[in-house]
Amino acid sequence: MSENMGLEGDFNLSQFATKEWILTNEETIKELSQFYSVFSNPTRLRIMMILLKGKKCVGDIASMLNLDQSTVSSHLKILRHLKLVKTKRKGRFVRYSIQNKHVGNVLKEGLKHVLKINK
Repeated sequence: MSENMGLEGDFNLSQFATKEWILTNEETIKELSQFYSVFSNPTRLRIMMILLKGKKCVGDIASMLNLDQSTVSSHLKILRHLKLVKTKRKGRFVRYSIQNKHVGNVLKEGLKHVLKINK
């Protein structure tokens, strides 16, 4: 089964829910686990939610969250490593933004789930 099979448009998750795929794609399963582990940290979630509104530099994010810039930078490094955020240099400032719409969709769906179960 091709890794890119059905990744755009109507994504059929059940095509990956086979014993063969699960047992032969250990690296992909590991990467998926690392991806979701990022969402277990409240500070990283806050940073990503801020970035949903647009590009921000470390200082802006730190100010919004009342955190040290070094703390925010550490979290952004993790988010960059896992390709959840991207950077663009403008002069002496580096501006961060969400990598792509899929990251925003994960946040949106997770928040909808939490709000629904907490009604």
